[in-house]
Amino acid sequence: MSGPVDRSQFDRITDKDALEASEVFLACMFANNAIIADCGLDPEDFGQGYHQMLFQHAQEMFRSGQPVTAVSIKPHLPKVVRASEGEDILTAQYNVQLMSLGFDPSTMGRLESAIHIIKSVSLGRLLAREADIASEIAKEGHTLLTLDDEIEQLELRLKERRQRLSSLKSGTAPGSSYLAKFEASARRDGVVGVPIALPEIQRVLSEPAFEAGNLYGLLSSSGEGKSSLTMQLINHAVDLGHPVLFLSYDQSADQCVSQMIAQVHGISMKKQREPTRLMSQSERDTCVLFATAMNTRPLDIIRCQREGVDKLVAYARRFIKKQANGKTPFIVIDHIGKVKPRDPKLSPDRISGEVTVELKALAYETQSAVLILNQRNGLGSKRDNPRPIAADLYGGEGARADYDAVITLYRPEKYRKEREKVAATPQDWKTINSVFGSEIEGVAELASIKVRFGDPSIEEFVHFEAEFTRYISPKPKRNQQDLGI
Repeated sequence: MSGPVDRSQFDRITDKDALEASEVFLACMFANNAIIADCGLDPEDFGQGYHQMLFQHAQEMFRSGQPVTAVSIKPHLPKVVRASEGEDILTAQYNVQLMSLGFDPSTMGRLESAIHIIKSVSLGRLLAREADIASEIAKEGHTLLTLDDEIEQLELRLKERRQRLSSLKSGTAPGSSYLAKFEASARRDGVVGVPIALPEIQRVLSEPAFEAGNLYGLLSSSGEGKSSLTMQLINHAVDLGHPVLFLSYDQSADQCVSQMIAQVHGISMKKQREPTRLMSQSERDTCVLFATAMNTRPLDIIRCQREGVDKLVAYARRFIKKQANGKTPFIVIDHIGKVKPRDPKLSPDRISGEVTVELKALAYETQSAVLILNQRNGLGSKRDNPRPIAADLYGGEGARADYDAVITLYRPEKYRKEREKVAATPQDWKTINSVFGSEIEGVAELASIKVRFGDPSIEEFVHFEAEFTRYISPKPKRNQQDLGI
């Protein structure tokens, strides 16, 4: 028989997590009173005695039609309470701090996960109490008849609490959920999410950001530069303070940093490989400063080997818990085809569905934005026109169902060169010239094969600078009048 299980390897909700979740919820409650009716919580679900008291009075005021604010609730509460840590809390001051926190746009984005934690901890406390009761009953020497009655009562109590707390994901009614997001967007002047590095991607998605709670896909073939584009998206998000976790089956952390330096500072990766011979002292200093600064930013890069989706989700949850700073986390997986399936005999569409369902749930529950890179299957290379379509997704056309949006990256120059190498007849050349045209050097097309609330036919163009592995917005064309012609 094996030894005891090492439970330290599993994610646990700590007392600090539960306290922070309660404060986030109460802050949101002050900012939007409708949450009181829609959250599915009772005062006993809170672990702190003062939080129980605060929520109980908030419920009573809300039911009587009174607004619940830090000021209006003040007469119902004692001036000072003793916290579990033994410190005194000045309730008026504490409530004002909570209320100001509720009007921070990032706080409302954490509401769903806060309710999830509060309900989980509440159910855990009940289980612990019932375990103590069951232990005492077992010691008392009950008869079979009385034991049966006690077990039945225990089951009823557990069933009642489970029914009330069963929907751990749901926090607010549909209308209130919309209003909460609407208010947060108004205060932030935009959606709650991860800013997107290139305006062309924003236009293709019809979104100003990768929205919190959404699952995105990026589809491209090997060698077209999806990893390069990903590095730009990651660096832009980190630069603006968003926690970013990159789960890569291809690139190591040092390779990622090297590519970011090339993109941001124009110091090619070739130069970085031979700094003494090819780089100036100024360039070497720049590289050192950039890499040192990266150590202080909320970025984690994990080089994956044979992890399955369960392990990736565990990595993400630990990262979000450690790096939470009020800004939407960004989780990036490169790429879906290398995620170890639960059953290797499953077809690609089944494997894709298994992965996207779990990551979609992760995005929603943690209010993060998740991006999954997809390497195109071989169908595109068999078509005269290899532009990406839904069938090129890993798992086929049906695989896009769980995504909120899927962006495509296409560089016709790559495909033209491949076709030119094997062109054998005049008809082959005619097809090549017809499909690709001539002015395609360094051009990349951005499009989509799925967007939820926009036009999926929008196409945008960017330029790829191969030396620095980066994409840039094209310079606007100047007309003859501007040139004085």
